[in-house]
Amino acid sequence: MKAKHVLYFVVVVIGILTIIMAVFPKDGIRINDQWVLFFPTFEDMFARENKTTIDTDSIVNNQINIDSLVPLDDTTKEIDLEELKKMVTPLEYPENNPHALDKFFAKLSNISGENKIRIMHYGDSQIEGDRITAYLRNKLQGRYGGYGMGLCSPVAVYSQFSMKQENSPNWNRHTGFGVMDPAVEDKKFGPMIAFNRFAPLTDSLWQRPDAKMSAWLSFSKSEIGYGNTGKFKEVYVYYGNCREKCKISVLSNDIVLVTDSLQMGEDLHVFKYTSSEYLDNIKLEFEGYDSPDIYGVSFEDASGIYVDNIALRGSSGTVFSTTNGNLLIQSFAYLGTDLFILQFGGNSVPYIEDKKSAEQFGNYFYYQLAFLKNAVPDACFIVIGPSDMATKIKDDFETYPNLENIISELKKATHKAGGVYWDMYKAMGGKNSMSAWVTADPPLAGTDYIHFTPYGTSVISNMFYNAFVLEATDYTERKKNETVEE
Repeated sequence: MKAKHVLYFVVVVIGILTIIMAVFPKDGIRINDQWVLFFPTFEDMFARENKTTIDTDSIVNNQINIDSLVPLDDTTKEIDLEELKKMVTPLEYPENNPHALDKFFAKLSNISGENKIRIMHYGDSQIEGDRITAYLRNKLQGRYGGYGMGLCSPVAVYSQFSMKQENSPNWNRHTGFGVMDPAVEDKKFGPMIAFNRFAPLTDSLWQRPDAKMSAWLSFSKSEIGYGNTGKFKEVYVYYGNCREKCKISVLSNDIVLVTDSLQMGEDLHVFKYTSSEYLDNIKLEFEGYDSPDIYGVSFEDASGIYVDNIALRGSSGTVFSTTNGNLLIQSFAYLGTDLFILQFGGNSVPYIEDKKSAEQFGNYFYYQLAFLKNAVPDACFIVIGPSDMATKIKDDFETYPNLENIISELKKATHKAGGVYWDMYKAMGGKNSMSAWVTADPPLAGTDYIHFTPYGTSVISNMFYNAFVLEATDYTERKKNETVEE
């Protein structure tokens, strides 16, 4: 074959490929539910060189130790807050309310040896196992005081970071999210949006069985948990729908500390045991003809700050208004909830296909914030938006197409409700940062391109903690200046 014929052939092939590249659908041609046929576009030919890269080493190395820069007990240290704020991803306030957290920070700045402050951290699987919450709790308790984990599920749902849990095999869990049991008609799921029972669900036709049933729950110090979490003096059991008196025994190191009865009644009841000395393990034994709905168990001290970890796997955060509101109000009131941290959005990302769907999700989420605000008018709100999340697009992992739309709508909903937003996506580095976090050495995120590794969890948790403490410090500095001016 002559050289010119080869040249003609090459030119024709290039021409045909160019035409195909021009007309082939950018989103490919779907073959079935699993396969999509793609053809390279002009953008693909050159995009690799222009793709933004995230320097994770810089993100990690530029982390600051805010407690050393802004010590709580050093009133003589000069603090350049504006300079420090440049070093963090800041909390974002509503334009019409730049002091939306002042009510909470006022309580925090006046915490004493007799006061408790409670933060309830709700989220999706990103916080399962006490991830993120454990770091935040440990740092806050180290700064402001407090011992104990706070609320935890009666039965371990997943591997727990802060406490080791075991239980008898006859417990059943009923949730107000995910696959819900239609038999729970009253929707009384409690503050953890789930409850546990050691007996079958009952109804109006319930009759006392011939024999009593027994069950137990065990909580002990975790070898990998933070020290503050591992000891406590107060044990609380939150329960309701108790048809018959139920015997409860509290044991530590196989020694019975107290034996009592759980009260009958449909409403919220709280059993409390107080020890004169710190404990690091507890076993709860139950015996009765029926089981109450156990909404949660809490481990605390007489004072300090508490951060509850409430992970709702698969939830988009739009669950609060679908549960029994009266029970939630009673629960929040007894717990003394001062601040809600809501960390949601990630579970909706794969299913939101356009801006309109993102707006609808934002509206649903706003309604949840409004619901909680009505339930606890004096509480403040911080919404932590979703992290970057990557999906396989052609031969590379890239940020989900509508993630930024979702973040924008979540931020709007948060500010509309009078809450404060923290942008985890921005803190990570923005678009396509998840891929960089996955490939970092050591890895900061897992190969599912969604969840953080333990190391990545500590990095992102520290970012939020730094921003939080700076805002608390800003409040105290403002109040100092106001006092001086007076």
